[in-house]
Amino acid sequence: MLTRPGILLKKLGFEKTFLIVLIVAGFAVRFSGLGYSHFYGDEIKTLYLDKTIAASDFLLDQRKGPIQFVAAWVMEKISGGYDEAWVRLPFSLASVLSVVIFYFVVKKLFGNTASYFSTIIYAFSGFSVAFGRTAQYQSFLMLFGFLSLLFILLSKETKKRIYILAASLSWTLSVYSHYDGVFFLIPLIFFYVGSKKDIAPFIKYFLLPSLLFLLPFYLPYIIKGYLASNTINYVSRRVSGSGYLPNSSLYTVGVYNPLYVFFIFMLPGLLSFFIKDNRRISIVQIWFVASLAFYEVIIKNPGTHIQNYLLPLIILSGVMLSKAGRYVRYTAIALLFLYTTISFFTFVPSLNTGYPWKQSNFLGLRVNKIEKKYQLFLYGFPYNRGWDRIKTYFTEKKDVNGVYTNDNDSYADYYLRGFAYTRPGPNFLPQYYVHIIDSQEIDNPKENFLTTNAAKYSLETEFSDDTGPISRIYKLIK
Repeated sequence: MLTRPGILLKKLGFEKTFLIVLIVAGFAVRFSGLGYSHFYGDEIKTLYLDKTIAASDFLLDQRKGPIQFVAAWVMEKISGGYDEAWVRLPFSLASVLSVVIFYFVVKKLFGNTASYFSTIIYAFSGFSVAFGRTAQYQSFLMLFGFLSLLFILLSKETKKRIYILAASLSWTLSVYSHYDGVFFLIPLIFFYVGSKKDIAPFIKYFLLPSLLFLLPFYLPYIIKGYLASNTINYVSRRVSGSGYLPNSSLYTVGVYNPLYVFFIFMLPGLLSFFIKDNRRISIVQIWFVASLAFYEVIIKNPGTHIQNYLLPLIILSGVMLSKAGRYVRYTAIALLFLYTTISFFTFVPSLNTGYPWKQSNFLGLRVNKIEKKYQLFLYGFPYNRGWDRIKTYFTEKKDVNGVYTNDNDSYADYYLRGFAYTRPGPNFLPQYYVHIIDSQEIDNPKENFLTTNAAKYSLETEFSDDTGPISRIYKLIK
């Protein structure tokens, strides 16, 4: 007698069943408790808070393209406010859709089996899930980047010009999400241009339309000086690493993908470089090497942008696993179940036990609290320290004349907007001090503030959740 999964598999076939399970699990890991975490600093920057500034100036006065800002603004209009779950909703949807498009791209290039392996690795990788839970550009970058690849492959397959035009528009939208969209040009060019006769139509139907699509935003962005004032200085600091802690991309990957299973899945991709005479694999390898060289040689502090070279490596790993022997594939499948489970326990608030802010346990395996010995940009991890309750507390008070916190300044600036955020001076202490337990500012010197001034402050109130105290408010003793 067939079990229920067996009946479903028989009726729908393996591929359809796989996609249904993948989409359901992808939704679950991205949407569960989506509104639990506070907005991260970069999420706050996507919000159109100051309506005295013209919308056009707001969009142009940024370091990134307009997609994330427009998406957040649309959700503000729909929901009537800045609710975390509502604002993140389109980004999470884009992330799930990117998984589906990714599947079909790899399938067209390397077949079903390679696509099964690659897509699971991508769908539950730390970067994909983390950015699928935040209001930032990455999910749209991946969605439109993969969509452009799918259309370019369809164009080559069907010889229809409409697909290359669709690829051009999709790629443009990826660049409107972030400049990292440029890296998708590598596979786009090589997969389309197989001979000299392909160059002219690629220029005519892809490059020229892309230029026309990009001009409406980036031309005024360059002319008005926003590129020079906002982007060039920022990029130069990332290139030089000036003002940042030392970078370790391996450490960053390990933080987003604890317990090292992700690293195991990257090994087959590296082994692909021993394969010869396969043009498609070579193209993905070029994509990987070029983006790796840029972010590890030219950029001294790439942060989470390393995701750009992990994408082709994930594809290569899926290809190699599809070519492996039976027992290797069986072992990989078993590890994928563990890998997926780790993703849920890392990013779903109801399952997470404190990682990465404090020592935690996954399935009985201990994971240590992270240390900020390297530069880390942390997004998407469960993080709620009661800032909404802190705001309510101060709203009910009178004469709140200054607040300081050991947490990231952007939290206080956003969640306590309307109250003066006051940093201490040589002869001045703020009226209130908000102490966040296990704050996002790991190994932060501001942690010493309360110790140094303990005799000058008294505890007024404390906020807790199921795990215990999460934040405290202290008042300056008169």
